[in-house]
Amino acid sequence: MLGLSRIGVDDDFFTLGGDSIRAIQVVARARAAGLALSPRTVFECRTVAALAAAATRDTAPTALPELDGGGVGLLPLPPMARLVADRGPGLDRLAQWLLLEVPAETDHDNLTATVRAVLDRHDVLRSQLVDDGLLVHPPGSVDAARLITRVACPGDWGGDAWQTLLRTEAAAAARDIKASDGRMLRLVWFEPATGGPGRLLVAAHHLVVDGMSWRVLLPDLAEAWRQARTGETPALPPVGTSLRRRLRALADEAVRPERAAELPLWRDLLAAPVAPVGSRPFDPKTDVTATTETVRIQLPADLTDAVLTSVPAAYRSGVDDVLLTALVLALARHRRGVRDDTTVVRLEGHGRQEELAPGADLSRTVGWFTTVHPVRFDLSGIDVNDAISGGAAAGDALKRVKEQRRALPDQGIGYTLLRHLNDETAAALRPYPADEIGFNFLGHFSFDSPEPAHDSGWTPAPECPELVAVPDPDMPALSALELNSLVTDTRDGARLTALFTFATGVLPAAEVRDLADTWCAALRGLHTLVTTGATGLTPSDVAPVHVGQAELDTWQQRFGQVSDVWPLTPLQDGLLFHTMLADTASEAYLTQFVFRLSGPVDAVRLRAAGQALLDRHPNLRAAFLSSATGESVQIVVDDVPLPWRHVDLTGTPEAEARLEEILAEERDTRFRPDSPPLLRLTLITLGPERAELALTAHHVLLDGWSVPLIERELMDLYATGGHDTDPPRPHGYRDFLRWLSRQDTARSAQAWAAELAGVAEPTLLAPTARPAGGGSGQVDAALSGEDATRLARRAAEWGVTPTPWCRAPGPSYSPS
Repeated sequence: MLGLSRIGVDDDFFTLGGDSIRAIQVVARARAAGLALSPRTVFECRTVAALAAAATRDTAPTALPELDGGGVGLLPLPPMARLVADRGPGLDRLAQWLLLEVPAETDHDNLTATVRAVLDRHDVLRSQLVDDGLLVHPPGSVDAARLITRVACPGDWGGDAWQTLLRTEAAAAARDIKASDGRMLRLVWFEPATGGPGRLLVAAHHLVVDGMSWRVLLPDLAEAWRQARTGETPALPPVGTSLRRRLRALADEAVRPERAAELPLWRDLLAAPVAPVGSRPFDPKTDVTATTETVRIQLPADLTDAVLTSVPAAYRSGVDDVLLTALVLALARHRRGVRDDTTVVRLEGHGRQEELAPGADLSRTVGWFTTVHPVRFDLSGIDVNDAISGGAAAGDALKRVKEQRRALPDQGIGYTLLRHLNDETAAALRPYPADEIGFNFLGHFSFDSPEPAHDSGWTPAPECPELVAVPDPDMPALSALELNSLVTDTRDGARLTALFTFATGVLPAAEVRDLADTWCAALRGLHTLVTTGATGLTPSDVAPVHVGQAELDTWQQRFGQVSDVWPLTPLQDGLLFHTMLADTASEAYLTQFVFRLSGPVDAVRLRAAGQALLDRHPNLRAAFLSSATGESVQIVVDDVPLPWRHVDLTGTPEAEARLEEILAEERDTRFRPDSPPLLRLTLITLGPERAELALTAHHVLLDGWSVPLIERELMDLYATGGHDTDPPRPHGYRDFLRWLSRQDTARSAQAWAAELAGVAEPTLLAPTARPAGGGSGQVDAALSGEDATRLARRAAEWGVTPTPWCRAPGPSYSPS
């Protein structure tokens, strides 16, 4: 798979749909291995096989041109830094730290060389907060040795004494962080007196790191140390697009007229009233971080697993959608009695959408990229109590939350651009703050090296595996209530931790604890619902088809497990139209292929192979009908049984005549387009060593080119006893339909109009009288072997393909 397994891409990631930060990690590893991928590609290709095929096909876009000086020089404040600075003091001292386990072979020299290499590779680590923004100094300008404090310790990582020492040194390191003095990074090396692995505390200013940046820095520290330990001068992989170039691109995008046109959307979203979450509105002048408290919740392993896998898989959502749904439900119960059923939540995002500046590569760029945008969630009509207890309303709530998020353009990044990088639109949005409730999902906090590491260490220390924020006590809090969640690896497996941070002047602690408990109950309710087999599509899952949620739910109830809804190709649309227009058309578009089988045939095994073929190809399980808007659609249904018939004519007199009768019966039995599947298999056994297999299908389902593929796959599946051992197909019919939907139909129509100019009537093939009552007919013309050979030769001379359409017995196969 092009080394995708080697770079750490696994099926579990795609089972979830992954999270955005992990998708960027996949992209970074793929690019390091020479594969051209984008985060969008990772989410569109939902299997490892599909991603591998995309990597071979994609070509790297032209790199975004760098500014003069590259990443060195003056750059504007990132959007989140502007948000903090606009609120009041505190930006100068906004630190966070992480504790790492480091190998026993760590010494002062190789640690210093390691830190020097990372400093010189990542520009923003050498920056300084100035009046106009951030000033990035050139490589070599920061003395790495001065950033490291060496602390001797007993090496008992589980004792109270160690926790006291850790907290003391962490507080000192955080106090030493000061952006205006250029002190962006501090490290404390805890060297155990007894030998063995040590600990390294890494404290950094938030101006230079975000959640994704830590995932870049830690593998770089590990790789630089691995090289420095052997005496080499560490050489780290290059960075694609600098933070300086990225911020310039965002500033340009913020003033683009098409982006500025989003202003009414965001203003209207925030201008509508919403009830405060607490006893009074949030006030950033009063509610500073020193007045906040945090309620910490850790989900049990089984619920963590469900939130990360089965629940988002069932509803084609992200993990963050699941967590948000539980939060909105908990808030709805908390605000019982409030007539307004809407809640505005400010969401944080990773902010690394590369499509805003084509050619950008941010997979290895370190900095504060975070963006924020508000979403108004409306649960009107949903039974909140039923949802929290695991009733059907839980699924309705998740679908509602998911769609209300996806209704916003470009994942909501336009709000950040207009609020913080465009002075004119910022003035229009400033009167409408989104401060009451904040939400951030940091994803799976893991730091695997791009290459398999033979050395232990350089991963979060087990006694303190989480990132710890240390804001300035006088800094205004960002929200009245903030939910931050992340997944960390523990001895008991992955566990999701949630931190409910709240302004004590707005919300009492008991109320927040009750809210957190309700949030957990809502997650448990979603898990309970999914265990009953509940699933659900939403309109955003089936684009470019235009259908509503109610119609999707109706189809789900009618057909059972609906996995997708697709548009039709123009030819499919025409075939379906004629099929519904007249009964005779149904006969014209029914096709039959007969395969002659030699040798003993195991009917049970062949039926299993046919079922596996049907399971393998979603388009063979499609139902065809019209949506409420009149658009013809094909609904892909899962778990469709194969229509199968076995007739044993062994020893039957006049078996050949009976065979023809059976084939004629199959051709005369029509399909209902809205009753999948529109195909069936009939096995006619004529003797111990001879049988014929008839595949009868509606032409709307497949074309002549598909038949050889079906022949080959059916025999391969027969050989494996109906067990589909092949990897998932990297490209299916859905990919073709998506490609087709992106084509310029108006341009195509113009081209064909020009081609057909002057044609006023159909071409008459034969001067025969039309059948009474209209309809269709068929004239069979048999070619001799000599004529067929000459026809094929002439077609080759002309560079065209003969397309015989026949029902004659197909190739002979030996199932044994």
